[in-house]
Amino acid sequence: MILAVSMQGISKQYGSVQALGNVTFEVEKGTIHALVGENGAGKTTLMRALYGAMQPDSGSITVNGQAAHFHDSRAAIDAGIGMVSQHYGIIGELTNLDNLVLGAEGGPVLMKGSMEQRANELAASMGFEFDWAAESSTLSPAGGQKLEILKLLWRNSQIMILDEPTAMLSPQDSDALYESLKQLAANGATVIVVTHRIAEVFEHCRRVTVLRGGVKVADHDVADVKPEQLAEEIVGGTVIERPVPVSNERSNIRLRIDALSVRGSKGETAVKGIDLQVKSGQLVGIAGVDGNGQRELFHALIGVSKPMSGSFSFDGNQWDTEPGSTRILEGLRVIPEDRHDEGVIEEWSLYDNSALGLQRLPVFRRLTSAMKSEAPVMAEMFKTKHGNLSDSMGSLSGGNQQRFVAGRALRIDPQMILAFQPARGLDLNSTTKVYQEIRKACDEGACAIVVSFDLDELLDFCDRIVVMCHGHLSEPKPEEARDRAAIGRLMVGAE
Repeated sequence: MILAVSMQGISKQYGSVQALGNVTFEVEKGTIHALVGENGAGKTTLMRALYGAMQPDSGSITVNGQAAHFHDSRAAIDAGIGMVSQHYGIIGELTNLDNLVLGAEGGPVLMKGSMEQRANELAASMGFEFDWAAESSTLSPAGGQKLEILKLLWRNSQIMILDEPTAMLSPQDSDALYESLKQLAANGATVIVVTHRIAEVFEHCRRVTVLRGGVKVADHDVADVKPEQLAEEIVGGTVIERPVPVSNERSNIRLRIDALSVRGSKGETAVKGIDLQVKSGQLVGIAGVDGNGQRELFHALIGVSKPMSGSFSFDGNQWDTEPGSTRILEGLRVIPEDRHDEGVIEEWSLYDNSALGLQRLPVFRRLTSAMKSEAPVMAEMFKTKHGNLSDSMGSLSGGNQQRFVAGRALRIDPQMILAFQPARGLDLNSTTKVYQEIRKACDEGACAIVVSFDLDELLDFCDRIVVMCHGHLSEPKPEEARDRAAIGRLMVGAE
């Protein structure tokens, strides 16, 4: 076995937190190698060490048999290592060609003709097509991911690190991406994929390494391990079984959306005349590639923005004309997309955050005593790890903040639950528990809408799935209601 990467005894400590502890990581040349683990396991930190973006406290790195000491990312790039983070490094206002060569121009004088010729050659070698003069803001998430791969090839990268590369892609786009990666591996490149999607590991990768708590706990040929074992290694124990979704819907419609249109942040029509009815007991998942109107729909339902046209009501009350505070009194509960901007005030204590947004509910009439009684229950619901409840919310990790926000939303008589990426930052078992609580509320008569960019998550937990694409809402045919491929086609507007 010829190793492209050998990392031995890599350790890194941030203050009192041991991010990596004596990690060994080896990757065979010309393969696709998966690196898996829960959020905070150390995956990205380890890859940042390989990419030169972080200096480990101890350990050694060998690349293609040669000892390597990367003091910065430029040195790693020069050694043929490239990395694509979860958040693309593409500037939307620049053209696709400008983004391709940015930072690797090769000199002060740019020969646009020869640059475009090489760009076309690289794109053709991967089966990609680009309008090099178009602004990158027009790219789909799949197009952005392809451009990021071409950026690595432009820089002659032979070791490619992709951090959650399919997080924002449809199933079809994900499969197409992996076909491209397999082609690169067949041509001698080495691909390291950081992912939380176990199915992708078994479909596309040769080997897999598991990190937990900053320590390597397993290393396997994918053919030698089962998904159940891998999941248990990731969480460090028994994985809670995800039950088959069973709707407990009643006949009464609680949420009714009629011909709703909502304007986006740039003045465009982001939600285009959609209709949706959600019954008591229903847990509805909205699938779709990010940026297709999900965010604007939620903001309208919550009361952050006003619709352009159309209406929506809950239990007959016209919510589109009522303030958000009234909707909360009538049972609206929200797990927001961005907990930092929309869910918590980090300078406030957990006690204070327990009432945030809910302060007008009758239970908080005696505010101080109610916070002292409710905050512990909200924290305990999903086992939020914290010091004292009087500590600031900012003292908690992101995952624990998410646990607290979810507990707050589901604690006090939820009737209409709106959850946007409710499992963001959570481990496998905590994800299951959050959805179990949403399901429990629905079984008691509430209804829920969940947005997730992970289609498999929606298939695991929701009893009904609809799709948003280019601001339009559609629903698969009854016989294809749980067909992953059929839903994926709707996500990209193929049907």
